[in-house]
Amino acid sequence: MGVVRSAGEDRATIVTCVVDWRERASALVPELRAVAEAGEWSCHVFFSELCQLTQEAHREQDDDVLRRAYGFAHWCFHQPEQFLGNAALISFYEHVFDDWDLREEVAAWLPVDVLPKVRALWEWRWPKEQLSEVDQLLAGLAPPSQDAV
Repeated sequence: MGVVRSAGEDRATIVTCVVDWRERASALVPELRAVAEAGEWSCHVFFSELCQLTQEAHREQDDDVLRRAYGFAHWCFHQPEQFLGNAALISFYEHVFDDWDLREEVAAWLPVDVLPKVRALWEWRWPKEQLSEVDQLLAGLAPPSQDAV
């Protein structure tokens, strides 16, 4: 899987962290349980599927799925090891605006503490006009509640 160990981190710790994301993903997003439990697939594959699920949930205005999906990504973002946080940024948050028609709906669900890190990724992908529009949509967002997930 290509996980880099930090000083003092043994293989059991890394394996436990990887197992934890799969268990939490299966519990929070049972719609994608088969993807989460497929041992040969990485969390990047799961986040790609999660992004598609959130787009569908936005179209259907399914707040339950949105709360669980964004909550899982936010939980990963805050894990102490960088692997899951980086995966959430690169494979989920970077792509949340891929369906541009949903931009207003998506903006309302983004946690404010993720924005500084993901904005740099958006700068690489989007024209200035698009980035400016997203900045306007995100202006004034409140931090997520402690109850997120």
